[in-house]
Amino acid sequence: MELRDKEIIQTNNEIIDSSGAETNSAPEAKKRTRNPIKRMKEGGLFNLPFKILLWSFAFSVLIYLVSRFLSSFAEFWTKYPAQAIRFVLAKLTGWFPFSLAECMLISIPILALAYIIASSVSTKRDESDKNFYRWIRPLVSVILVIATLFFAAFGPAYSRRKLSDNLGIERAAVSAEELYSTAEKVSAEADGIIANIDFDASGASVMPYSYNELVDKMNDAFERYAAGADYISHFDSNPKAIALSEPMTYTHISGVYTFMTGESNINTNYPDFLIPFTMAHEMAHQRGIAREDEANFVAFLVCIDSNDDYIRYSGYANMINYLDSALSKADSELYKSFLQNKLQREIYNEFVSYSAFFDKYRDSTASDIAGGVNDVFLQSQGQQAGTRSYGLVVDLAVAYYK
Repeated sequence: MELRDKEIIQTNNEIIDSSGAETNSAPEAKKRTRNPIKRMKEGGLFNLPFKILLWSFAFSVLIYLVSRFLSSFAEFWTKYPAQAIRFVLAKLTGWFPFSLAECMLISIPILALAYIIASSVSTKRDESDKNFYRWIRPLVSVILVIATLFFAAFGPAYSRRKLSDNLGIERAAVSAEELYSTAEKVSAEADGIIANIDFDASGASVMPYSYNELVDKMNDAFERYAAGADYISHFDSNPKAIALSEPMTYTHISGVYTFMTGESNINTNYPDFLIPFTMAHEMAHQRGIAREDEANFVAFLVCIDSNDDYIRYSGYANMINYLDSALSKADSELYKSFLQNKLQREIYNEFVSYSAFFDKYRDSTASDIAGGVNDVFLQSQGQQAGTRSYGLVVDLAVAYYK
């Protein structure tokens, strides 16, 4: 951007201002137009910190591209160097009792407006390249930091070995009968802990402890599970409860992992039975499980491996929810048979209560926008099913229970 007080008219090789007076600045104008890199250097854009950031960005892009073509490299990078970055981010932001990512999201409109006003006023007062690049540098730097963190810390995880390979199971297309059989097995396992779960008058289960206590229990569950899994490592983290959870429910988002801050963010407005499973899902992302169906299945495995009954119940109930949803689309008669003969009345009532809760948020423009953006992003990372990939967890469940 280069601002001028006078209108300049170029005629042949001479520059004439609007008053008709000649000026001999043509060579300088051409030089400044034809050498943008030199102008940026002379303007002070490429100071040492900015150069370091540019090289870091370039290196992260290289890492990401190699990961897209070599899954073995992506596996190594995700498990070790990228894990170190995610660990540091999680520890640095974990000290804050609130979600930094949420604060950033809320403050973006205010900060953007303030930046536009301040930079516009400044560049009108001082039209020099140096002042212009002084304002451009922080904006470009923020974009580069965000991109670098994605390419280096989280993006390669989309190209790592498939979870089915790490678990030693064979994933394949599933039939309605296999969905029914798997749902029956999961329901049978849940039957052993139903008596230990409290339910309210609406049929919804009640988590018997506070959110902070759940965080401690979920960290214990991950530590317990990771001890026997070589594809995922454990570190204690602090999943953040989203302050604006109720408005966020209109987007149909129950949780989100923010790679820029390393935080797992949980929508606490959802019914209790969803919260442990959602927390496990986002913590799985935090530990390098990027694909949504795989994060769902890791969440299931972590939950049912817990020594806490309610966390185990959350794992079973959420997996049954995915399985019977898939079964209802695959074979309506088998779906009805499962509900009538195999599903515990308590879990059925849980789902009825959840459906009643969700009626308020079911149809919303916010969910259409959020879903569309998420769908495009997931497809860009190789998940061709987009947002439907969440439900593909049933394929893993069927293969696992075989």
